[in-house]
Amino acid sequence: MVKVSVVIPVYNTERYLRRCLDSVRAQTLEDLEIICVDDGSTDSSPYILREYGEKDKRIHLIYKENGGVVSARNAGIKAAAGRYIGFVDSDDWIEPQMYENLYLHGIESKADMVSSGYFLEGNYITVHYDDVPPGFYDDMKMDFLRENAIFNWKTREVGVRGSLCCKLFLAEPLKRIHAQIPDKLSMSEDKMCVLSYLLDSDRVYIMKEAFYHYIIHEDSAVHTPNPRYLEAVNAVYQYIIRLYDHPAFTKAMRTQAELYITEMLYKGINSRMGFENQNLLWLDSYWLEKMPQDFRVVLYGAGELGEAYRRQMRFRKDLVFEACVDAAWEKLTGAAMQVCPPERLLELEYDAVVITIKNPQKAQEVKSSLVALGISEEKIRWYEQKEIFWKYAEVNGWIGSD
Repeated sequence: MVKVSVVIPVYNTERYLRRCLDSVRAQTLEDLEIICVDDGSTDSSPYILREYGEKDKRIHLIYKENGGVVSARNAGIKAAAGRYIGFVDSDDWIEPQMYENLYLHGIESKADMVSSGYFLEGNYITVHYDDVPPGFYDDMKMDFLRENAIFNWKTREVGVRGSLCCKLFLAEPLKRIHAQIPDKLSMSEDKMCVLSYLLDSDRVYIMKEAFYHYIIHEDSAVHTPNPRYLEAVNAVYQYIIRLYDHPAFTKAMRTQAELYITEMLYKGINSRMGFENQNLLWLDSYWLEKMPQDFRVVLYGAGELGEAYRRQMRFRKDLVFEACVDAAWEKLTGAAMQVCPPERLLELEYDAVVITIKNPQKAQEVKSSLVALGISEEKIRWYEQKEIFWKYAEVNGWIGSD
């Protein structure tokens, strides 16, 4: 029995496939098999797979008609012979020591699942971890982990990250559980698998290390309007309803599940359904009340949040928009606002630089870089933008307020 089976679903990713395969082949844990499932690709992906299959005997190829990522993973899982099973998406890549680290933690703690973090790479890079204390979970600790799996009640952040790709699963239970995930699930299929797996797990290890590089592409599904989005959400909801009868599924977990569906619905309204008016429920305008009268404002960040802040500034006629700066200014030539490099701040006259980034970690990094540039810390502002549904959940007594 090999130590780890790595399942890679492949569909029309010729531009990224070699990088992905090279990163898996370069793992310091050599005792692994690499199962590539071509899900009916129409580009050169099948030829690349054959090329790699001929030069690495650890690579096993499966070809099937297009059926989606769930069916492709199921095909790979059925063929897997490893003690543990991991997943890599064919347009992403992984650090060389990933599977050695996850496998050693799994063996030493006899864990059913080992979970780690990932790097999210788009216009900038952020690192994301499970928002529960790292370490080993069993017995009563598993109750805590399950009840904070969807969201961490205290921090209001994602508890256990939904992605299958930054985890290792004991093969035997995974084969049974993943087979229950409907092929028709087109979103949250990873999250539903992880949630189901946790319900039947006794031992889990959470690592606060990141090895997986998750790449956001221009043609990513999160950027593509889906007029059938509500049907996709309903499919997730129908699956969750089936879990309510599981003996380990508590009332607190049901509240979390309903909040999760609420989040999916408001994300659909904001950006996923293709509405002409977007982000209607995405941004709390409270930050405008914090801005002193007649302030001259520079916005840091030309993304969706920066554009939203710029629109909202128009409701404060006394505020003066001086400029928008961003370290990635050269990549943002098509942005709604003209974007300048941060060094331009040394020439401008302004009262505040407002960082328009939701992620607290990345916002702090930006603040540190601005201070290093010579910008007065007193002029740098950042306003927390928690997901709005948390506010209403607290007011209506769904959850306790901090």
